[in-house]
Amino acid sequence: MSPTIDVITIGVRDLERARRFYEQGLGGAVAGEPRAPTVDLGPGRASRLALRPWDAVASDAGVDAGTSGFRGFTLSYILDSAEKVDDVLARAKRHGGEISKPPKNALWGYSAYITDPDGYLWKIASSKRRPLIARKEPAAGDGSAIQPQEIPITIGVADMQRAKEFYKDGLGVPVKKDYRKFVMFDGGAGVSGLGMYRREALADDAAVPPEGSGFRGFGITHVTGSAEQVDALLTRAAQAGGRVVKPGAAAGGDAYSGWFADLDGNLWHVVSR
Repeated sequence: MSPTIDVITIGVRDLERARRFYEQGLGGAVAGEPRAPTVDLGPGRASRLALRPWDAVASDAGVDAGTSGFRGFTLSYILDSAEKVDDVLARAKRHGGEISKPPKNALWGYSAYITDPDGYLWKIASSKRRPLIARKEPAAGDGSAIQPQEIPITIGVADMQRAKEFYKDGLGVPVKKDYRKFVMFDGGAGVSGLGMYRREALADDAAVPPEGSGFRGFGITHVTGSAEQVDALLTRAAQAGGRVVKPGAAAGGDAYSGWFADLDGNLWHVVSR
């Protein structure tokens, strides 16, 4: 059994402000209780975010909530055209986002970075390059119509080889793409992908300083079928060199959960329901 990304939880300072940004700025469908909304940005669970109070996410994981600087990860919003990249940027900016790296063409496509109201970095990108002529002004956007093809998360790591071995050999996550500077793991159909860069390279791509420490504000949730599977995955992560930050325990109702950190401190929440 290898972990998959079933939900990405991010801690926010103002739930209503975050809800407005993700619903109106990125066009997500928001559901759930006001204190625990879930955002579906596209079809299927591969695009699901959970918004939670910042301190509550840290407390649930059993870690200190203090943070500073670069949080060591980015989220991506992958679209099927450069025009849609411009449209999403305009809409996100209108609803509280800040364009932190202007859009530009590259060999592989077209992309920009936008920072959400809580400081999370989103790479808005397409594999289709923007035409150099007949460039239109982007639309203001109204929070509808555009959906991403996928929502991968990319983590920054200190040692690419060791981090790849942790996920591939230690946790059994298959590798989809393997380049010298970038690795993408394959979570399977309908599941968000997990990418990996060196921390400095990821910060450079986002045009931010690489320094940062403390709580990163997010957790990746993997849902299993039983409490025994939760404990087995926590043990496997520890044997691979990770750290169990919160052992498996009853979590209300029929739920059972625990938390582990990978080699670079990225937090995984393993839960059975």
